[in-house]
Amino acid sequence: MGLINATTTSDFRAVLEKGDILFFPEGGFEIPASVRGALMGASQDARSIHKNIAYKPNVDRVTGLVDSAETEAVRNGMREYSRLALRFMADILPAYAANWKIDYASFRSIEERGRDLPLTKRNDLLHVDAFPSRPVFGDLILRCFTNVNPEQPREWLVSDPFALLGPKEAANAGLARFAETAESGLHKLRRTAVRTLRRAGLPLVDRSPYDAFMLHFHDWLKHREEWQRDCPKYRFDLPPGSTWLVFTDMVPHAVLGGRLALEQTVIVSRASLANPQLAPSSILERLAGKPLSA
Repeated sequence: MGLINATTTSDFRAVLEKGDILFFPEGGFEIPASVRGALMGASQDARSIHKNIAYKPNVDRVTGLVDSAETEAVRNGMREYSRLALRFMADILPAYAANWKIDYASFRSIEERGRDLPLTKRNDLLHVDAFPSRPVFGDLILRCFTNVNPEQPREWLVSDPFALLGPKEAANAGLARFAETAESGLHKLRRTAVRTLRRAGLPLVDRSPYDAFMLHFHDWLKHREEWQRDCPKYRFDLPPGSTWLVFTDMVPHAVLGGRLALEQTVIVSRASLANPQLAPSSILERLAGKPLSA
């Protein structure tokens, strides 16, 4: 598990799919002063309902602000950051960009150290990412982070990637139970009903067994005090101005300290990986002996 300087390699997909962090110490792309100015004073809603200030490109909407008077300026800043980050990611990872899905961007303005959040929402506990409202059906969550704090590093802690974690812990976390539901008549009936109601306009989530397991695994890892204490750990202090990319559903990670970080997420098709067998969904399906992500 490593922090790989992008200047030392040209095979960015291999770095990311191995479970390493792809690191750009000089930032990789320029964030205009106008964007920084629009965001630095943003008043984030500190309640647990809003972990970050979020920007949703598909509807050009920003959430997580206390003061609605800031909405237009923050939305403009986040829109521009999202555009620049996506262009940067597409330039360095064209094979992924060919059919990825654009997800949210976010601004993490609150100091992480000592932040008061419910256990399952705490950022300082090691976890793999899964989205309750946006299932990925076996694809992967790729995130691009930039530390825009002029003085303070972003303190990250990571553990061994899913290729090592899954075979050790998935069975303990109850993978067999989720695999059994994958082929059950009740599960198939439920998903058919959800799809029908979604077409009628109801905001229900059509979730595969893979997505259901990963949501459970996210919480299970945070609750396991023994694993949090004893698992392999690697710490990285990401300096001001740097950018890093990582598959956050492949790499268990935690943020111990820092504030003022920007982030853009895309959902990368499993089929576009250089080695699709390294995807968490592929690993879990081999362990379960059946498809989980259809």
